[in-house]
Amino acid sequence: MLFEQQHDSNSSAVSATYLVIGAGTAGLSFIDSLLTLDANATVILVDRNSQPGGHWTKSYPFVKLHQTSCNYGVNSLPLSNIRDKKGNERFSVHDLATGQEILDYYVQVVEQFLACGRVHLYFNCEYSKDDSGIHLVTNIDTNEVTRISCKKIVVVHNNVLVPSMRNGAPFPIDSSINYAPLNDLPTHIESKQYKKYCVIGAGKTGSDAITYLLRNGVDQSAITWITSRDVWYFVRDGLWGGYKTFRKDTVKLLDPLVKCKTLLDVMLQYEKDGMMARIDTSTMPKVFKGATIDKSELAGFRSIKDIVRMGRVTSITSDEIKLERGTVPLPASPVDTFFVDCMADLDGSFYGYRHPEGFKIFDGNQINLGPTIVSFNFSCSSAVIAYIETVFEDDSDMRNNLLYFPAGEEHTKPTYKLFFNQFYFQCKVFAALGAYPPAMQFVLNSRTYLDAPCHHYMGMPGLLWAMFGPMQLAKKANKFVERVESGDFPDCQDCFGCAGRKLPDPKELKIKEKSMVKSNYPPQKKSKPKSKLSLNCCATVDVIEKIEVSSTVKKAVKAKS
Repeated sequence: MLFEQQHDSNSSAVSATYLVIGAGTAGLSFIDSLLTLDANATVILVDRNSQPGGHWTKSYPFVKLHQTSCNYGVNSLPLSNIRDKKGNERFSVHDLATGQEILDYYVQVVEQFLACGRVHLYFNCEYSKDDSGIHLVTNIDTNEVTRISCKKIVVVHNNVLVPSMRNGAPFPIDSSINYAPLNDLPTHIESKQYKKYCVIGAGKTGSDAITYLLRNGVDQSAITWITSRDVWYFVRDGLWGGYKTFRKDTVKLLDPLVKCKTLLDVMLQYEKDGMMARIDTSTMPKVFKGATIDKSELAGFRSIKDIVRMGRVTSITSDEIKLERGTVPLPASPVDTFFVDCMADLDGSFYGYRHPEGFKIFDGNQINLGPTIVSFNFSCSSAVIAYIETVFEDDSDMRNNLLYFPAGEEHTKPTYKLFFNQFYFQCKVFAALGAYPPAMQFVLNSRTYLDAPCHHYMGMPGLLWAMFGPMQLAKKANKFVERVESGDFPDCQDCFGCAGRKLPDPKELKIKEKSMVKSNYPPQKKSKPKSKLSLNCCATVDVIEKIEVSSTVKKAVKAKS
């Protein structure tokens, strides 16, 4: 194990303020902001893996982020190597950290935790609770059990599943079949043992496997691609031009939200503008999970001629592949064919995140992480939840009233509507937080927030110009929210499950008394741009009008115009 277990086997219990279950992205981001904001908080972190990183610890060797590195991870530590003169991470569509870089990064994060002296680690351990409600941590190797005493427990609710986490195929296969998760793909390509490769799965994992095969000399004629459902993809270099054009490019996302009649029309307009794509334009995809590709990858996908669209695989015999809606012969003999398992989320959820109606993030002495309150951003979502935990009074109802996220069977399905409900909920969260301006200041100063001024050209003046200048980003975002809430989109008549819900009354917000104790975390703080402005492209106009813009910023905006 990378980290020595820090418990005393002779003690009856180990105590901390918070017990956090899960050392993946959500859990680590929560702890990072918690330690930064609360000088008195102590944490016990438990994870079944031997190192931090969650599903990244099981990922394939050629995996990369599909999103940009500049806003992934935790707030206190940069991940991207692309920086400006001030050391701020710069947005770049080509800056995609590898899986190993992310694992190394999270080791640094946990080392920071240890350095502050307020975190105890229990890796390679399972969490449970006995009949009397006592929290227990059991070492997987030694079976040693440690009792945990805490004021609050933080649980990450997901069922993220990558192929290497399964023990074999999730359906019957003949013993003659060569079948393995895509983690083994580089070795099999190098061996040149197989004439045919059959990729099962069309999401992020499947698309990565296809790209890897094509870029490592495997001809498209040697590839069979089984896709149970067609998928919408973001096209990163169609959506974003670069560092200087980010704000201008955002207009392409917002304009269709104002002008198009239906949400599906918006999706089709995105496709026309080169920001979204489907492999086969004659087939309407049923799935969208935010998977992101570039134009060259899309061209590679479309070069594949043998794509099987007959539902999920139900079994593989020595001579045929049986699927939900038919049967196809093996691409070649079993000895000449390698089946690549790229299936994930077999429950049809959004990367294992499925939350029932009535799900509460703050629930008494338990904090439930999982829902994304910032669009497609687990890192920033957890950081914001940590902020609410440390700044607002311990009133679960009040705290939950600040948060909007998809819940229930209908609204957590990864359909084309997922993009729109994620953006709608982000707008609502920021509008709610805007009633307390320091909260939005925290968001805008968070490196985990994609729109943070520190990542983009012209910083805060550039954001203000984009919001109030000719681009009118704030006005367009507000218009989208109004359209959703008025039922103006025929394919969204229930406000994504939030019909009738009102923003919290600012007078009902209760703020904790600020501690005079200075936090010792992070051990060496990185310099961050400071701003008294709490603005964002998704805030409501009412919130924006309450904020006084400094004369310096006014001059910058005027000069830009």
